[in-house]
Amino acid sequence: MRRLLTPPWIVLHCFAVVLTVAFGLLGWWQLTRAQGGNAISWGYALEWPLFAVFTVALWVRQMRLELRKDRPEGESRRSRPEPPPMTSPFEKSILDARRSPSESSQGSHA
Repeated sequence: MRRLLTPPWIVLHCFAVVLTVAFGLLGWWQLTRAQGGNAISWGYALEWPLFAVFTVALWVRQMRLELRKDRPEGESRRSRPEPPPMTSPFEKSILDARRSPSESSQGSHA
């Protein structure tokens, strides 16, 4: 948790807060313009809050990735085992087709 209180992270926190507030204020401004009769501002009134949500989502994602570095390598958050990778039902035929022509011709002419 201390990792999020280093000077670069404090700058990032401030930047995220400033951007989120600025996008919210710009959305409010566009909403007042739209209510005043400017039809194009309706789109911007919806767009600016989406930018604010996107900023918060990226901010939270970056913090989670940074905190994940503190975990030991073997420790995972999930207790369930990972499922096996998906395979194609045609995997055997695909691998057979990728073999060299000499390998596949030896088996078919025997």
